[in-house]
Amino acid sequence: MNSIGDRVLDRSRQLGAEDAELYISRGTEFTVRIYNGEIESLVSAESRGVGLRTFLEHRVGFSYTSDTEPDALDALVDEALLNGRYNHADEANVLPATEMAGAVAGLASPALEQTEPQRKIDFALEMERRATSLDPRVRRVSDAVYSDGSGQVEIYNSRGLHATYERTVAYGVLETIAEQDSEMQSGFAFTHGRDIGELDLEAVVQEAVENAAGLLGARPVPTARVPVVLHPHAAAMILGVLSSSFSADAVIKRRSLLAGKIGEQVAAGIVTITDDALLPQGLASRPFDGEGVPSRRNELIVDGVLTSYLHNTYTAVRTNGRSTGSAVRSYRNVPEVGVSNLVLKPGDISREMLLAGVDNGLHVSQLTGLNTVNPVSGEFSLGLTGHWIENGRLTKPVKELTVAGNVIALLRNVVAVANDLRFIFAGGFCGSPTVLIEELPVGGL
Repeated sequence: MNSIGDRVLDRSRQLGAEDAELYISRGTEFTVRIYNGEIESLVSAESRGVGLRTFLEHRVGFSYTSDTEPDALDALVDEALLNGRYNHADEANVLPATEMAGAVAGLASPALEQTEPQRKIDFALEMERRATSLDPRVRRVSDAVYSDGSGQVEIYNSRGLHATYERTVAYGVLETIAEQDSEMQSGFAFTHGRDIGELDLEAVVQEAVENAAGLLGARPVPTARVPVVLHPHAAAMILGVLSSSFSADAVIKRRSLLAGKIGEQVAAGIVTITDDALLPQGLASRPFDGEGVPSRRNELIVDGVLTSYLHNTYTAVRTNGRSTGSAVRSYRNVPEVGVSNLVLKPGDISREMLLAGVDNGLHVSQLTGLNTVNPVSGEFSLGLTGHWIENGRLTKPVKELTVAGNVIALLRNVVAVANDLRFIFAGGFCGSPTVLIEELPVGGL
């Protein structure tokens, strides 16, 4: 144990705490945003902080600080214990049983620390430069961002837990604007890895340009009830909306559309959704959660049946269950329930084979209005942009379409899942392949 852990836990015991937990984090962030060949904004920062939970008579006290001097650490303990006096007692306020987590390989890249800031700036500049030179219709870029970060987490508690891990993340985001006559269309692309060397500059530019230029000439189409194909990013965004409903905390508070549905068929038989904090390529992977509970792969929906919710220690005790290693936190807050890498399991067919089975339908590349999805009922009304599908091929671009429905009904109507898994940040690190919905009423002209 380090000197901070020794001092804080010893003082907590001396002042009467029955249990105590110390969460220490250190991290760096670098984000550069480019506009019109110049740096629009640049953030380069380091952070560190300490969060303390104390337990006394099932009351939790909490405090945090970014100052690790001895006097500040003593005050941290005093404040946590004082705060605990005013919180209500709850028998579910306990520390988890101590378990040692195994290592997860590949979470941190040493190369990130060695990368010069200018190389990162040049990456973002080059995304914009290439995007505006690849296709004459793409004359400008609305967003060209390079971002990375490194972090170290340490957890110590009075039950003998000493755990630590490091993680690095890097990603590039590009949003282009294609123009023709008086029309403008946007295109988005995303690349990610553990360091800048794992990012695919050529692919992210190509995709963003093609996505924008490919929508030029988009027109509304008549209202119809047709098969709908969701691009992986669109499907992952819907998965992100669903993420909060897997939280046992949301279920307890009746704020989840999945409350009371364990054992029920909530999706088509080909739908399996997991939350996997051990996924090698997952940017949210970790060996243990925000309470030190070992991470695992949690199967949430298996063959269409809801099998589990996500738990931290509190919700597990409240429901006579077991923590799923799903506590998320920073040093500034107590553990909550959250997802890590939320994944819709890929199927066995290619995207091309999936599309080939659609004679007349809609391919959705962009969704709007996801913030309006009701988290309790699952009702939604979304705007759609994409391409019409004819004889298995994407043809004319379409826009100003709407679809209304229910998330559960949507999942139950999935009839095909491709093998082209893609990830995006959407209320977590969410991954989905291309998905075919049997039929939806799409509103247009």
